[in-house]
Amino acid sequence: MANKCISCNNCGHIGWSKNRGNFLITIVLAIFFFVPAVIYEIWRRTGLGVCENCGSDLVQPSSTCTSNKPSDVGDLIVLGVLGVIGCVVVVALYALVDGGINAYKNRNVPEPQLSQRDLEGNCLRGGMAYYQKQGQYPILGDGKTLALDKIQIDCKGSKDGKYKAP
Repeated sequence: MANKCISCNNCGHIGWSKNRGNFLITIVLAIFFFVPAVIYEIWRRTGLGVCENCGSDLVQPSSTCTSNKPSDVGDLIVLGVLGVIGCVVVVALYALVDGGINAYKNRNVPEPQLSQRDLEGNCLRGGMAYYQKQGQYPILGDGKTLALDKIQIDCKGSKDGKYKAP
C-alpha cells in the first residue's frame, strides 16, 4: 500500500505518502474499462507512493511517523460500485445497439404466413367466442347440434382466420 511513512529526497518532507496517479482516472476507467481500472488501481497503491508535500516519487521509507494514517477502503468501495455501474451501462448499450441492428436488418422482412391449420384454429376460437356470447355453446339453439361441429364445418378452408357468423 502506498500509505507509508516516507522521507522525501526532493523537499525533505517526512510524513505519510499518497498514492501515485489520480483517482479520477480510476473512476473513468472503472466506468468504461473495469479490468484496466483494477490494474491501474493496483499500480497506484503499490510501492512507496509520492510525497504529500511536493508530489515527487523520490522517496525513501522512514520510521519517524507517530500517528496512524487511515486506510483508503472507501476508495476501493467507490471503485467497485463504479465498476458494477460501468458493467451495467456497457451491457445496456450493447443490448440497445444489438436491438437496433436487428431492427434495421429485419425492417423489410414480410410478416410470416400463417399455415392453414393456424387460420382454422383462429377461426375456431372466434366461433366459440361468438356462440358463448349468444349463450348457445356447447349446444346450439335447436337442441340437437353441437356448436363445435358447426364451427368446424364453417371454418374448414378459412382464408383469413376469422369466423363469419351465420
